[in-house]
Amino acid sequence: MYPIGKRFQPFNMPSAHYNLDYLQQVFQGNDAMVHRILDSFEEQVPAYFAEMDKRWHEGRWQDIHPLAHKAKSSIGMLGMTVLLEHVVHIERVSRTAADPDDMRDRLDQARTLLDLALDAMRRDRAGQAGGGAGMEGLSPLTSESRRIRRRLRRA
Repeated sequence: MYPIGKRFQPFNMPSAHYNLDYLQQVFQGNDAMVHRILDSFEEQVPAYFAEMDKRWHEGRWQDIHPLAHKAKSSIGMLGMTVLLEHVVHIERVSRTAADPDDMRDRLDQARTLLDLALDAMRRDRAGQAGGGAGMEGLSPLTSESRRIRRRLRRA
């Protein structure tokens, strides 16, 4: 959450992992609504992924598509196009009972992309909450994002 009176400037949040242009257009610069969407995303989407992983490990891969479907709109609103491609594929394979051979890899890659996006978003939002224009004084890559990038390259 952000202190009242601190102006949130999402258009100053450059990221290769997400894009807030759509939210800015839809909410016409209503920062409070953008905050709510981002808070909701940070709370709900990782939970969807955790449940998808759980269902995969239980051998219930056919039951993953409702969760992928729920995550899809939030991911799309935040302009996470590569992540969205993985989630659409996961949903399609789960829904159609197609061969799930690559679903584990897709889940892993999607989770890695989500982690990168969340790390970037949290870093950017922390810079905004501090009252600055955003990115000054912040390391461009935290140790967590470096670890996630290495994991993604291996996938």
